[in-house]
Amino acid sequence: MLRNKSKVGIGFFEDGGFYPDFIMWILKDTKQYISFIDPKGIRNLNPNKDPKINFYKSIKEKEKKQGDTNIILNSFIISNTEFSTISDLHSNITKKELENKNVLFQQDDKSSYINEMFNRILNMSE
Repeated sequence: MLRNKSKVGIGFFEDGGFYPDFIMWILKDTKQYISFIDPKGIRNLNPNKDPKINFYKSIKEKEKKQGDTNIILNSFIISNTEFSTISDLHSNITKKELENKNVLFQQDDKSSYINEMFNRILNMSE
């Protein structure tokens, strides 16, 4: 696990100038899993349009372009905003839809969100 430096660390400019707070590497067999993790409140983000939330998708495009099937890229938002707050503001999105975008809810799922992230990382490509 590496703490990424804001504005000078690893950033993704085409994705809204996104500098994820953490970068985690996992080596398993012949594969290298690199995950970009950003804990944050998402109350003021549009879950359908925000580049940080939708980075889960563009990181997979970057993975495909690099052409090495032994390097798996992922992105996660660890939300400290409860889902009920999000659903009050954005009634058009479900918790499952956000989880499918690799948004995990720290407050709602205190005992399981870390395990869920590891399961998603290690099982996504298998």
